[in-house]
Amino acid sequence: MPFAAPPTHIPSMTHPQRSKRQPEKAPSPRNPVAHVQASFSGPVPHPALLKDYDLLVPGAANRILLMAEQDAKHQQTMELATLKAAEESSKRGQYFGLTIGLAALLASVTTLALGSPAVAGIIGGTTVVGLVSVFIIGRVVK
Repeated sequence: MPFAAPPTHIPSMTHPQRSKRQPEKAPSPRNPVAHVQASFSGPVPHPALLKDYDLLVPGAANRILLMAEQDAKHQQTMELATLKAAEESSKRGQYFGLTIGLAALLASVTTLALGSPAVAGIIGGTTVVGLVSVFIIGRVVK
């Protein structure tokens, strides 16, 4: 079914003042056209919009501001919890690294005391190299 052409004149959508005016001219150097665009970014609407909300629903502006404050407080709480968890994880990793290093050192000294210097060197050397590389690579990746 082919589309019908849109009507060129819709009486209910025309303004009475427009029908009395002269037709608008196309933009030209003598007839410039200005385009204004504004944007607003933030946790609350632009103050003018906030005022309009309050006119539509009394107390809406206060509720919107309260909601933004509560959201900001929640965001700060979550960020603080994330930082604390990361700090605890880092400390736990350091404690485990210390424990592994001391255990390897003890094993290396014990093996050396039992008369196997080659095995003691392998245990001590690989543990130190492994721990150092994990800590260095772990910090570089972050």
